[in-house]
Amino acid sequence: MSAALLRRGLELLASDSAANNQSGLKKKQGGKNQKAVLSSHKTGMKKQLRKLKQQGVPQNQRASAKNRVIKSAVEEYKKRQSQDHLAQNLKYIRLSAKNMVAEGVCKRILSHHSGRKSKDQQKTKKKKVQQKSVFTDQDFQKFQREYFGKS
Repeated sequence: MSAALLRRGLELLASDSAANNQSGLKKKQGGKNQKAVLSSHKTGMKKQLRKLKQQGVPQNQRASAKNRVIKSAVEEYKKRQSQDHLAQNLKYIRLSAKNMVAEGVCKRILSHHSGRKSKDQQKTKKKKVQQKSVFTDQDFQKFQREYFGKS
């Protein structure tokens, strides 16, 4: 039992020492530390940064004119031509004609989604109430006879 414990302790110690040895090795510098690697000259800093960034990228993946497919001018012209949307627009018109919403429901939805500011509120028009005359037609005829005389 004690020999097994001793072996296990030695294995743990060996794994710890191996981890410490690996951490002692230099790590790749990246990110913010890249600027520390650069020279202290004021000119050419961007170019040096670009070269440092490209160091990890394989040569075949770097941007170059090689292996680029030349597109034909006809394909480019067809791609940029304006498309005819008539059929699609007619389809939407037919759909909208089928699905008519009741006017009351439509007004309710619009009023619900209108803004809360006073400028967004619709002004309610007051209905003009016709004033009813206190006098009847007979009263007017009587007044006419009295004022203008009998005619």
